[in-house]
Amino acid sequence: MKYLLGIIVIALIAGGVFAGFNLGKNDNGDKTNNTTKNGASSTSKTASNSKVMDLSNQGITKVTEDIYGKTDTTELILSSNSIQTLPTEMGRMTNLELFKIDHNKLDGSLIGEIRQMSRLTTLDVSYNNMTGMPAEIGQLNKLQTLDYSYNKISGLPNELENLKNNLKEFNLTGNPLSQNQITELKAKLPNTNVIF
Repeated sequence: MKYLLGIIVIALIAGGVFAGFNLGKNDNGDKTNNTTKNGASSTSKTASNSKVMDLSNQGITKVTEDIYGKTDTTELILSSNSIQTLPTEMGRMTNLELFKIDHNKLDGSLIGEIRQMSRLTTLDVSYNNMTGMPAEIGQLNKLQTLDYSYNKISGLPNELENLKNNLKEFNLTGNPLSQNQITELKAKLPNTNVIF
Protein backbone atom coordinates (compact mmCIF):
# COMPACT_ATOMS: atom_id res chain seq x y z
CA MET A 1 0.00 0.00 0.00
CA LYS A 2 2.81 2.40 0.95
CA TYR A 3 4.51 1.47 -2.32
CA LEU A 4 1.37 2.34 -4.30
CA LEU A 5 0.96 5.67 -2.46
CA GLY A 6 4.61 6.51 -3.22
CA ILE A 7 4.07 5.92 -6.95
CA ILE A 8 0.95 8.13 -6.93
CA VAL A 9 2.82 10.94 -5.10
CA ILE A 10 5.73 10.75 -7.55
CA ALA A 11 3.32 10.76 -10.50
CA LEU A 12 1.51 13.84 -9.12
CA ILE A 13 4.78 15.73 -8.57
CA ALA A 14 6.04 14.85 -12.06
CA GLY A 15 2.71 15.93 -13.57
CA GLY A 16 2.84 19.28 -11.74
CA VAL A 17 6.38 19.99 -12.92
CA PHE A 18 5.45 19.12 -16.50
CA ALA A 19 2.33 21.34 -16.39
CA GLY A 20 4.36 24.20 -14.92
CA PHE A 21 6.97 23.83 -17.67
CA ASN A 22 4.28 24.02 -20.35
CA LEU A 23 2.67 27.04 -18.69
CA GLY A 24 6.00 28.88 -18.65
CA LYS A 25 6.55 27.95 -22.26
CA ASN A 26 3.18 29.42 -23.27
CA ASP A 27 3.89 32.62 -21.35
CA ASN A 28 7.12 33.10 -23.27
CA GLY A 29 5.26 32.47 -26.51
CA ASP A 30 2.74 35.15 -25.64
CA LYS A 31 5.51 37.65 -24.93
CA THR A 32 7.03 36.97 -28.32
CA ASN A 33 3.68 37.49 -30.00
CA ASN A 34 3.12 40.78 -28.17
CA THR A 35 6.48 42.04 -29.34
CA THR A 36 5.57 41.20 -32.93
CA LYS A 37 2.14 42.86 -32.69
CA ASN A 38 3.63 46.11 -31.40
CA GLY A 39 5.62 46.60 -34.60
CA ALA A 40 8.20 49.36 -34.86
CA SER A 41 8.13 50.56 -31.27
CA SER A 42 8.92 47.10 -29.88
CA THR A 43 11.72 46.72 -32.42
CA SER A 44 13.24 49.91 -31.07
CA LYS A 45 13.14 48.56 -27.53
CA THR A 46 14.62 45.16 -28.33
CA ALA A 47 17.49 46.30 -30.55
CA SER A 48 20.65 46.26 -28.44
CA ASN A 49 23.19 48.40 -30.29
CA SER A 50 20.96 50.27 -32.69
CA LYS A 51 17.72 52.24 -32.67
CA VAL A 52 15.59 50.75 -35.41
CA MET A 53 12.40 52.28 -36.77
CA ASP A 54 10.71 49.78 -39.07
CA LEU A 55 7.61 51.35 -40.63
CA SER A 56 7.39 49.19 -43.73
CA ASN A 57 3.96 48.29 -45.14
CA GLN A 58 2.13 50.91 -43.05
CA GLY A 59 0.35 52.80 -45.87
CA ILE A 60 2.41 55.92 -45.12
CA THR A 61 2.06 58.72 -47.69
CA LYS A 62 4.08 61.41 -45.88
CA VAL A 63 7.17 61.46 -43.68
CA THR A 64 6.09 63.52 -40.67
CA GLU A 65 7.83 64.92 -37.60
CA ASP A 66 7.09 61.82 -35.53
CA ILE A 67 9.54 60.07 -37.89
CA TYR A 68 12.23 62.66 -38.71
CA GLY A 69 12.06 64.06 -35.17
CA LYS A 70 13.58 60.85 -33.79
CA THR A 71 17.11 61.97 -34.52
CA ASP A 72 18.80 59.16 -32.56
CA THR A 73 17.46 56.54 -35.01
CA THR A 74 20.24 54.53 -36.68
CA GLU A 75 18.10 52.37 -38.99
CA LEU A 76 15.02 53.73 -40.76
CA ILE A 77 12.97 51.34 -42.89
CA LEU A 78 10.09 52.89 -44.85
CA SER A 79 9.81 50.14 -47.47
CA SER A 80 6.56 49.38 -49.32
CA ASN A 81 4.58 52.54 -48.57
CA SER A 82 3.16 55.31 -50.80
CA ILE A 83 5.63 58.12 -50.07
CA GLN A 84 6.03 60.60 -52.96
CA THR A 85 8.40 63.18 -51.49
CA LEU A 86 10.77 63.56 -48.56
CA PRO A 87 10.80 66.67 -46.37
CA THR A 88 14.07 68.62 -46.09
CA GLU A 89 13.83 68.15 -42.30
CA MET A 90 15.00 64.57 -42.80
CA GLY A 91 18.49 66.05 -42.86
CA ARG A 92 18.20 66.15 -39.05
CA MET A 93 18.54 62.35 -38.93
CA THR A 94 22.33 62.53 -38.79
CA ASN A 95 22.73 59.22 -36.91
CA LEU A 96 21.22 57.10 -39.67
CA GLU A 97 23.43 54.26 -40.83
CA LEU A 98 20.78 52.42 -42.85
CA PHE A 99 17.95 54.08 -44.79
CA LYS A 100 15.54 51.98 -46.84
CA ILE A 101 12.76 53.70 -48.76
CA ASP A 102 12.35 51.13 -51.52
CA HIS A 103 9.00 50.26 -53.13
CA ASN A 104 7.48 53.73 -52.74
CA LYS A 105 6.36 56.46 -55.18
CA LEU A 106 9.32 58.85 -55.00
CA ASP A 107 9.91 60.84 -58.16
CA GLY A 108 12.42 63.49 -59.25
CA SER A 109 15.51 63.25 -57.08
CA LEU A 110 16.35 62.68 -53.42
CA ILE A 111 16.65 65.79 -51.26
CA GLY A 112 20.06 67.50 -51.15
CA GLU A 113 19.89 67.26 -47.35
CA ILE A 114 20.80 63.59 -47.75
CA ARG A 115 24.40 64.86 -47.41
CA GLN A 116 23.74 65.51 -43.70
CA MET A 117 23.23 61.77 -43.15
CA SER A 118 27.01 61.39 -43.11
CA ARG A 119 26.99 58.07 -41.23
CA LEU A 120 24.97 56.23 -43.88
CA THR A 121 26.48 52.92 -44.94
CA THR A 122 23.37 51.57 -46.73
CA LEU A 123 20.93 53.55 -48.88
CA ASP A 124 18.15 51.67 -50.68
CA VAL A 125 15.83 53.71 -52.90
CA SER A 126 15.01 50.92 -55.35
CA TYR A 127 11.61 50.48 -57.00
CA ASN A 128 10.57 54.13 -57.15
CA ASN A 129 10.04 56.60 -60.03
CA MET A 130 13.12 58.75 -59.58
CA THR A 131 14.62 60.36 -62.65
CA GLY A 132 17.70 61.93 -61.06
CA MET A 133 20.32 61.52 -58.38
CA PRO A 134 21.53 64.44 -56.23
CA ALA A 135 25.19 65.42 -56.44
CA GLU A 136 25.15 65.49 -52.62
CA ILE A 137 25.24 61.66 -52.56
CA GLY A 138 28.93 62.10 -53.36
CA GLN A 139 29.40 63.53 -49.85
CA LEU A 140 28.32 60.28 -48.15
CA ASN A 141 31.85 58.97 -47.78
CA LYS A 142 30.90 56.05 -45.48
CA LEU A 143 28.41 54.64 -47.99
CA GLN A 144 29.05 50.97 -48.78
CA THR A 145 25.82 49.87 -50.46
CA LEU A 146 23.77 52.07 -52.80
CA ASP A 147 20.66 50.61 -54.46
CA TYR A 148 18.94 52.69 -57.13
CA SER A 149 17.59 49.71 -59.07
CA TYR A 150 14.28 49.96 -60.92
CA ASN A 151 13.94 53.72 -61.14
CA LYS A 152 14.05 56.01 -64.19
CA ILE A 153 17.60 57.32 -63.78
CA SER A 154 19.02 58.53 -67.09
CA GLY A 155 22.01 60.56 -65.85
CA LEU A 156 24.61 60.23 -63.10
CA PRO A 157 26.33 63.04 -61.17
CA ASN A 158 30.13 63.33 -61.47
CA GLU A 159 30.33 63.52 -57.67
CA LEU A 160 29.75 59.75 -57.44
CA GLU A 161 33.49 59.45 -58.03
CA ASN A 162 33.98 60.67 -54.44
CA LEU A 163 32.59 57.34 -53.20
CA LYS A 164 35.35 55.25 -54.78
CA ASN A 165 37.13 54.42 -51.50
CA ASN A 166 34.24 52.83 -49.58
CA LEU A 167 31.37 52.02 -51.94
CA LYS A 168 31.27 48.24 -52.38
CA GLU A 169 28.04 47.76 -54.33
CA PHE A 170 26.03 50.07 -56.58
CA ASN A 171 22.87 48.57 -58.09
CA LEU A 172 21.46 50.36 -61.14
CA THR A 173 19.48 47.47 -62.63
CA GLY A 174 16.37 48.49 -64.56
CA ASN A 175 17.32 52.14 -65.26
CA PRO A 176 17.47 53.69 -68.76
CA LEU A 177 21.25 54.24 -68.70
CA SER A 178 23.48 53.59 -71.69
CA GLN A 179 26.33 51.10 -71.71
CA ASN A 180 28.72 54.05 -72.17
CA GLN A 181 27.45 55.66 -68.97
CA ILE A 182 27.96 52.41 -67.07
CA THR A 183 31.46 51.97 -68.51
CA GLU A 184 32.38 55.51 -67.42
CA LEU A 185 30.93 54.86 -63.96
CA LYS A 186 32.94 51.65 -63.57
CA ALA A 187 36.10 53.57 -64.49
CA LYS A 188 35.31 56.17 -61.77
CA LEU A 189 34.48 53.48 -59.19
CA PRO A 190 37.09 50.76 -59.87
CA ASN A 191 36.61 49.04 -56.48
CA THR A 192 32.80 49.00 -56.64
CA ASN A 193 30.63 46.14 -57.89
CA VAL A 194 28.38 48.05 -60.30
CA ILE A 195 25.28 45.99 -61.09
CA PHE A 196 23.44 46.91 -64.27
